[in-house]
Amino acid sequence: MHGTEEALRLDGVTKRFGAVTALHEAWLRVADGEFVTLLGPSGCGKTTLLNLIAGFLDADRGEIFVGGRLVTQTPVWERDIGLVFQSYALFPHMDVARNIGYGLRARGVGRSEAQARVAEALALVRLSGLADRRPRQLSGGQQQRVALARALVIRPRLLLLDEPFSALDRNLRAEMQVELKEIQRRLGVTTIFVTHDQGEAMSMSDRVAVMSEGRILQVGSPEEIYRRPAHRFVAGFIGDATVLPGRLERLDGAAAVVRAAGLAFTVPAGPLSGAAPGAAVSLYLRPEHLQPEGEGLAGRVVSRAYLGDRAELWIETKAAGRLLLRVPGHAALARWPVGAAITVGFAGAEPVAFPD
Repeated sequence: MHGTEEALRLDGVTKRFGAVTALHEAWLRVADGEFVTLLGPSGCGKTTLLNLIAGFLDADRGEIFVGGRLVTQTPVWERDIGLVFQSYALFPHMDVARNIGYGLRARGVGRSEAQARVAEALALVRLSGLADRRPRQLSGGQQQRVALARALVIRPRLLLLDEPFSALDRNLRAEMQVELKEIQRRLGVTTIFVTHDQGEAMSMSDRVAVMSEGRILQVGSPEEIYRRPAHRFVAGFIGDATVLPGRLERLDGAAAVVRAAGLAFTVPAGPLSGAAPGAAVSLYLRPEHLQPEGEGLAGRVVSRAYLGDRAELWIETKAAGRLLLRVPGHAALARWPVGAAITVGFAGAEPVAFPD
């Protein structure tokens, strides 16, 4: 369980660059020890928001609190924040130990204590034997660990990370994701992580704040934003989805009935509140919720992809256009070759719908 104390609070934070509003009234609460990711496409405002939290930018409106303390006008070095940049920003003329200890020297920590804390940080990121090396002598993954150790050695109230794995190859990136999450759990440090990679966000976060065009559209657990998106953008941005045009038939308490492709679907009523029966809607179906059998829509396999633990089938139907199915196992390739007739079933599907 995370602490009940708020490590970070944003109250209507807004940032403008000339006539452009880069961030529109951001509201966010982060509990002590949480790992929260700011997720969205390039230009959505996530790095602007991180820089406002850090103090590199001044808010035009709103307030920022760290650990219950108002820091909206507080300079960077007084905010009790550790930072890991996309470029790592290591000092090339300093060895690993001096890079990590830089923040301690700047804070006036005594020599013996600083040495002990640097050694502790090196052990934490598994670099104990590399204290005397220069950054140019390290691999990309090792440089990333040094940057993380430098941010953690000051024992910050908040750890901020701006796309820290973007320069790493796929396998090393996955390894570092696991390492970072393990370190974060062990230390209990509240972490704000910026990425445009939804897989990274979903696998690492306690909660995800999905952003678009300078706005936070939804904040929730990875499961919540995937299964119960509250906004059309979130439904389309998180994971894959087949989108069918439809009509709202009726609202019935917490549920609604939508008709699409000649079939009736039960969906959450929340996103359709305010819509009248007969209104045009878009229905979002996840690939793994569709079944290549049972009652449903007739179609034909037009393309497929083998992804090891699963196969993806693209089905062309007359009633609903092209559908994407995700089915487990390699046997799917032999059973449904390109050109094969197939019926797409919807039993157990959990769609959501949004007004057009």
